[in-house]
Amino acid sequence: MIRKDHPYLGIVAAATTGLLFWASRDTGPSGPLVLIAPIPWLAYALTAERVVWIAVLSFLAGTLGRLGLILTYITVIPPAVLILWIIFLPLWFMGTVLLTRWLYRSASLWMALLAYPVFSTASEFLFNLVSPHGSFGSLGYALIDLPILVQAASVGGIAALTFMGSLVPMAGTLFIISPHSRGHTALLAGAPLIVVLIFGAVRMEHGYDRQVAVSLIAVDALQDDDVRDEPTALRNAKAYADMIDTSAGTRPDIIVLPEKSLIRKPGWSDTGTLIRSAAEQYGISVVAGFNETLADGHHTNTAEFYQPMQQNGRYLKRRLIPGLESEFVSGTENLIIGSTGIAICKDMDFAAAIRDYGRRGVQLMLVPAWDFRADARLHARMAVVRGVENGFAVVRAAANGLLTVSDAYGEIIAEKATAKDEAVVLSAKVGLRDGTTLYALFGDVFGWLTVVGSVLLIIRGFRSMRTA
Repeated sequence: MIRKDHPYLGIVAAATTGLLFWASRDTGPSGPLVLIAPIPWLAYALTAERVVWIAVLSFLAGTLGRLGLILTYITVIPPAVLILWIIFLPLWFMGTVLLTRWLYRSASLWMALLAYPVFSTASEFLFNLVSPHGSFGSLGYALIDLPILVQAASVGGIAALTFMGSLVPMAGTLFIISPHSRGHTALLAGAPLIVVLIFGAVRMEHGYDRQVAVSLIAVDALQDDDVRDEPTALRNAKAYADMIDTSAGTRPDIIVLPEKSLIRKPGWSDTGTLIRSAAEQYGISVVAGFNETLADGHHTNTAEFYQPMQQNGRYLKRRLIPGLESEFVSGTENLIIGSTGIAICKDMDFAAAIRDYGRRGVQLMLVPAWDFRADARLHARMAVVRGVENGFAVVRAAANGLLTVSDAYGEIIAEKATAKDEAVVLSAKVGLRDGTTLYALFGDVFGWLTVVGSVLLIIRGFRSMRTA
């Protein structure tokens, strides 16, 4: 008979957790599996005796769990960054598991229950504050297919989703390894979960105050950062102007084109003139993305908002991709016109910066984007969570990715994948709501509470060891 702490059983448990994380978080297709992913490994790690073996297998589970993220960007990110990811991400998971194990074995049940979600959330929150990629890779995004849970983001941001995504499996683990305490575990874990579910159900019943009709247009074959001649740039712009002409038949209020879909260079005819003319002709507002070359040779990643009979709105991407956009000049200001906000692709990865839109009453975010195909769903869902956090609908047109329309409750109203050799058009009506959210007003209070909670848990753990 195999002992419950047998090394081979540990390998199976670590591999199972790693594979479940691979399937659920980051680019994994089955997000809700994150609610059970840690259970096999935590059940083993909290009860087995060999600390070094537990540390080694935690590293293995952490590596497997983030393999989807690593493989997605292996040809994009610099080798030094890739090596850092391969080492740091598993070490992060290993540290969280070892801290959780320590508290489980030295403290009370409620501390053990809180250990894994609090340490997971606090460490992720602090990492997101300094990461050049913002909240990219946060565990909480895996819950996007569970809208009733996602409403918690309107109170606590992505940190609240990560906390819930860690609390549930920790409770499941304690159910397995501490059967004598199942009643207390159910009460301590069930109470906050029930509150979140009730809040989510009530919030999703609020409905909309008005609707807006939108169209999203993308042709991946026209996406080219290296257009060298003016005729090609004008031909691409003319193609998009023709598609605006075709889409006008559905009577959209707004049309959104992808990031860098048009090229603008000194001395060339302005490609934006064709887009503005189409907007004026049909009385439609249009957001178009530009790769614009400046006189000094630098570039700007720009979105222009054309409104009939009004001055253009102009927005410069604020959060540039390290390495890939090193020659670009970043913007410094958000763009809000009425109750509509503009951001570009990676800007939506940074919750704190986007919160300014929610605080200022934005009801609709228009987001030109350009993805890497393999991360299309992940990046689209990250933008959806920004909408829930701040109470606005998101219209995101991503070349080499997904055209996505979502409402303030995280519901996907319409979505369609782009195609390399043909135009893809998505038309939909999306509801807008008045008012803001607690997260937009008060920010990352919940995230900071988990940081404070981590410190208090560690202090309490040391005190418990002294009195044992």
